[in-house]
Amino acid sequence: MSTYVFYAYISVGCACILTVLLYSINRLPTPQLKFTLFRKLVLWHIAYFVSDALWALVNDGVIPKNIVTVLAVNYSNAIIAAVLFYSCFIYAEMSTRPDMTRAQISSLQAKLRIPIFVEMVVLLVSFAVAPSFWLDENLEPCDLYYFILSFLPFIYIISVTIRGVARGLKPQNRKNLKTYLIIASYTPGCIVAAGAQIFFSLTTPIFCFWCTLILLFVFLNSLNKLISTDPLTSLNNRNQLRRYLQLQRGAKNLHVIMVDVDHFKRINDTYGHIEGDRALMLVSRALKKACGRMDISIFLCRYGGDEFMLLAKTESPQEVIDQVRDCLKEEIANREGPHSYRIAASMGYARWDGDISSFKDCVASADQKMYEDKRSAA
Repeated sequence: MSTYVFYAYISVGCACILTVLLYSINRLPTPQLKFTLFRKLVLWHIAYFVSDALWALVNDGVIPKNIVTVLAVNYSNAIIAAVLFYSCFIYAEMSTRPDMTRAQISSLQAKLRIPIFVEMVVLLVSFAVAPSFWLDENLEPCDLYYFILSFLPFIYIISVTIRGVARGLKPQNRKNLKTYLIIASYTPGCIVAAGAQIFFSLTTPIFCFWCTLILLFVFLNSLNKLISTDPLTSLNNRNQLRRYLQLQRGAKNLHVIMVDVDHFKRINDTYGHIEGDRALMLVSRALKKACGRMDISIFLCRYGGDEFMLLAKTESPQEVIDQVRDCLKEEIANREGPHSYRIAASMGYARWDGDISSFKDCVASADQKMYEDKRSAA
């Protein structure tokens, strides 16, 4: 078996593995935009691996090697590679900027597609008008082709690393540092793998292996986050709360703060459950903003229904509550929608000593104070 045929087998094999991954993604019971973008990223990797396999078969002569087939597979590789790393950029932006709206993502996509369209037209026209310019006497691509092949992917992927690392270093993002590092790690690996394949051994599927492994790793990490994240608000859920409590055994200065949306049933009954979901998302945004502004460690989760919980390492839990109220006012002032009903939240807190067995009692105590706050505001 020739090295080119072996390369084609490996590329098709990796494409099959990613096809199984794509099937698994499609079966996930989540409408999250992040998974939609990841699905597209996996799909473009499959397309590239298939195109690369065809390139290998043309070079081996299994598919007749002539000027048309050589230019066709090289054109396919260049365009799919650009789209692949464009998709990587969009997915990374969504993963490291969860506050992005669909409109912002659509605007970013439109801008980033422009250089890809330019490359498509320039290569297509030049391949048709002057094919001999791009190929030597052995029908091998010239150095300029490899520069164009790697230029856009390099720009996209370097931008992913720089932006991901910069965001990961911000204090408010350190709790999600693992996500930022995973996104950023894709870049140096791709550069090394692609560079090694282009300059040292074109018939060794280094790039193919690396991409398949990192996509599987990203999927497993995303699946783990899906299991531990509330699908509506993207906050931690009870599963993640249990893990967090196990890590806080014997912790000092921890306060449990309970937050309950006032008259939530009335919002659901009057305006419907979709509007009720919007109210919950507004409160969750306010809680995230408050946690980001506080220079202390805070664990935030949706405890259930219209109740949220914060575990704050502080001696001044009232300052956290005051910050939440300020952020809630800001979110209410900036909200959009046809309805202008009142949104408010009652809060209460209690100190927790880090003993797992006493946590339920602590929650009950914080709940009691929360209901006292609700009655005083009524």
